[in-house]
Amino acid sequence: MPPQLTDPDIRYRDSFVAALREGLHLDPLPEEDIQLAARDFDGWLARRNDLTRLVVLPSGERVKKLPQRDFWLVEGENFLGTISLRPQLNEHLLKRGGNIGYAVRKSARRKGYGRLMLGLLLDKARAEGLAKVLITCHDENEGSIRIIEGAGGVLQDKVEIEGLPLAERRYWITL
Repeated sequence: MPPQLTDPDIRYRDSFVAALREGLHLDPLPEEDIQLAARDFDGWLARRNDLTRLVVLPSGERVKKLPQRDFWLVEGENFLGTISLRPQLNEHLLKRGGNIGYAVRKSARRKGYGRLMLGLLLDKARAEGLAKVLITCHDENEGSIRIIEGAGGVLQDKVEIEGLPLAERRYWITL
């Protein structure tokens, strides 16, 4: 069966936890978060989707979390990556994060999975009635730059974010 997007599911937990440990995100999750996903997957999911939790920005500022829907790219029982759709944007997400965020596990990078996930999610965003989406990436993330531009992303600008060493590129994709 080819890779497909699915909702996060406990049957992929072990592969997901392995991906967290090998490197999924640029900024690794704290060990306590990884352990929570390993021992209490439902609790980890509830925490991830808890809109009462505040998000800590690189500047240290805390802001309200907005709704998002997470999808996992899986092949068989193997977790390959994650991608999120955020229909609403706040001031922070307009600078960094945007409507879509994604990550491919370290051992699965450079195999086309980022491009595949983004293409599949753009179809879902279109189906939800979004006319355009914002996607951001670090200024030196050449892989993401190629993926976003390959999906029709048009560079709006580059912005400096307090607490981050690199500028953030902001791209819009018209659906």
